[in-house]
Amino acid sequence: MASEKKEAAARQAGRGQQPEEHTGGRTLTVTLPRADRLASGAVHAALLPVAVAREVLPAKGGLPLYLGLGALGAADVLDWPVAVGIGLGYALLRRPAPRTAAAPA
Repeated sequence: MASEKKEAAARQAGRGQQPEEHTGGRTLTVTLPRADRLASGAVHAALLPVAVAREVLPAKGGLPLYLGLGALGAADVLDWPVAVGIGLGYALLRRPAPRTAAAPA
């Protein structure tokens, strides 16, 4: 059996081919995204918290208060539920009242 394999390998080598070796292993194909798509996805992921903060937080004056509440909560000066409650109350009070249509006189 071993001599048959050697003869087959010699015949293939004589034809300029590499002898085939069967290892019994499996192949795996991995498709990677292009670099530009990968980079744009990373930028989007990095800017997502900023976009969410712009939507949720009031436009002016809120960020220092929220940072201060976060720092006080992290330092255990305030319990975190109290800091969250103060922040939510402040955000609700800063929201402008919804405008209603004026009734015709």
